[in-house]
Amino acid sequence: MKKIWISVAMVAGTLGAAGVIYFSSGAKASAMPVVVEDIQYPFEKGGGLVNVAIKDVSLGVGMLTGERKKGDVQTALTGSINFELISKKAQARLQVDRIRLIEQTVTGKGKRVFEAGLVRDMDMEKGLEPDIRFPEKKGKLPFVWENGKSDCIYFVFSDIPPDLTQADLVITYNGKFPGEKHIVYYEDRLSVKRKSYLRSR
Repeated sequence: MKKIWISVAMVAGTLGAAGVIYFSSGAKASAMPVVVEDIQYPFEKGGGLVNVAIKDVSLGVGMLTGERKKGDVQTALTGSINFELISKKAQARLQVDRIRLIEQTVTGKGKRVFEAGLVRDMDMEKGLEPDIRFPEKKGKLPFVWENGKSDCIYFVFSDIPPDLTQADLVITYNGKFPGEKHIVYYEDRLSVKRKSYLRSR
């Protein structure tokens, strides 16, 4: 049995207030601030975090975030999935096969599809060996989380264009649980909508 519930907490960090920036044609290049566009794709139902419960496993899916400098054509977006066993005695094996961002269009046709590339867990971020397993290639999908400690997985879309305004974050995975003979397949489809804020640094 799978349940989905919503948390309105924003987990991707607090952004500074957006400001309007003006350029003077006579200003020296060295004195000009660097303009950065902070980009978010919050969930249409939930904001910054959506929780999915699958038997004794809780998955916390965090919204996509990234930044785009002036002149950048594409943006790298990072999302996260937090795995946690609901019961200390519980056992489970989950394999995430694909994470996609599928464009929403008015007609439903001509949808662009983007595949997540790089995958890292908290241990890899510290320069250690991963706590998750990679059946094919380290740092790439698919990956396996099994009876482990609570772990946060980060995934990256490297080539998102600025005109992708609405999309579905689609996570395809399978699970094996004690007492069940067969692997169960799942696909979560979470709608997101682009927001952005300008800041200087």
